Amino acid sequence: MKEKTFFQNPLFATIKNYFETEGTKTSTIFIYVPFIKTEVLQKLLQNVDLKGVIITTWDTRDLLAGSSELELYTFCKAKGISLYVNNRIHLKVYSVGFESMISASGNISQRGLFPDGNYEGLYVKIDLNAKEKHFEISDNCGGLPVSVARDLAFRFGRPEGAENTEYSVGVFGIGMKRALFRLGKKFKVESIAKNSSFTMEVDVEEWKKGDDGGGEESNWKFKFSEYKEDLEQDYPEEKRGTVITVWELHPGVLEAFGLENDIIRLREELQREHLYSIDKGLKITVNGARLQAPELKLLVSDDFKTAHWEKQDGPVKVEIFAGISEQEKYGPNGGWYIFCNKRLVLGPDQTKATGWGVKSPIRIPDYHAQFYRFRGYVFLDAMDPKELPWTTAKTSMDLDSPVYRAVLQQMIVMMRSVIDFLNKLHDEAQNYRKEKIDSAPLQKAVEKATIVPLAQVRTTPTYQSPVKFVAPEPAEPSSSKPDRVWVRYSISPQKYELVKEYLEIDKPGDIGRRTFDYFFAREIED
Repeated sequence: MKEKTFFQNPLFATIKNYFETEGTKTSTIFIYVPFIKTEVLQKLLQNVDLKGVIITTWDTRDLLAGSSELELYTFCKAKGISLYVNNRIHLKVYSVGFESMISASGNISQRGLFPDGNYEGLYVKIDLNAKEKHFEISDNCGGLPVSVARDLAFRFGRPEGAENTEYSVGVFGIGMKRALFRLGKKFKVESIAKNSSFTMEVDVEEWKKGDDGGGEESNWKFKFSEYKEDLEQDYPEEKRGTVITVWELHPGVLEAFGLENDIIRLREELQREHLYSIDKGLKITVNGARLQAPELKLLVSDDFKTAHWEKQDGPVKVEIFAGISEQEKYGPNGGWYIFCNKRLVLGPDQTKATGWGVKSPIRIPDYHAQFYRFRGYVFLDAMDPKELPWTTAKTSMDLDSPVYRAVLQQMIVMMRSVIDFLNKLHDEAQNYRKEKIDSAPLQKAVEKATIVPLAQVRTTPTYQSPVKFVAPEPAEPSSSKPDRVWVRYSISPQKYELVKEYLEIDKPGDIGRRTFDYFFAREIED
């Protein structure tokens, strides 16, 4: 075998390009992967006209859990791909003819090959209409399967024994139902998924009276108005999505929908909480206006190495980046951003909650103008969201959590190295302005650096993974005798005004220079 290359996420484009460019008409591709989602495999092999062999676990437990699929057999049979089962494999290897190979870290799934998400083309539309007295939210994000709606989504709380949705933000299973009831008296949910669809229309007042719930939370039941499932032919991807409509809105809701300040506040909250998804291309609109959010980006170059640290702390995976970005007026986007399962929980934060102004384990100054360039990004991911160190309201970090306390200590260590650089950058500017140094290498390095999205930081040719931020050193102050000396003196306002009028000069500095030159010309040069 000529070469063996190990790649970390994201993988999809790398593997697809490898299959498309390395093979010949007679080549065979070999895929050794434990878990395979058929739709992702189909996209991976699109336009790849090669013979294929797939070795996977395809274990019964994995099929029931959804990490593997029966549809894989049908797809492989249609494509002429040989499918073999081996319940003991754990490696993920992609090879063309065993002449070369990619040893990777991800299964063939959305999360395995697109771990950071790619939401281009997906949308969520929110319509808050006070005049027509209704609320509507719609998306094209794949739809809600009938089985999930029946067994999970419309039950009160999470049923005992129900499988968790991995890496989600939902914990208790009551948020959506509570929101619908608080909005209005009637609602309708319409959803089209891969091979199922349903419509559910509920009159809340009638529902309370009937046998379907009667307010008994333990026996909450809703009826589909109509549904189809286990269809032989899948719905086209462009038709998959969900629409939720609420009407006969409660008076307080109608009032809020009619107040521009409340709409602005909602937009700001959505922009903040869904910053990561917006950054990945998800289009969210409120009453037709698209939400914007600050991009997650850092400066990179041969001179700058972003501080990076990652660790699996029990069930929680931690990844931290610390570096510099653009200098902005007032620095509104500087500070730390903390994401839990890709939802922004805190940030941009410039308080003690993220280490600013602390005195141990390392002294960190308060956030101010000198540090407007600082950017720190923390990603905490857990299969079970209950393991994440956030508050129950999911609006801040649990400062007493042992997991977050350990993460905070690492954040402080990493931010210190960035702060040291920003202090040097500030001092360099001061020294250059006072002509104590002849060059400003730090500022030049900043100007030469490129701003790249955070997802691309690890794919840049100059990427390394130091725990501390790496930057060039500033210029040393010149040890030679300075070629300029400041001369300052003060005089009474009356005398100053007389000289100012005589010389017809408004600036005190220019008047001082003229009077010095006058003395030098007559008393020294002569």
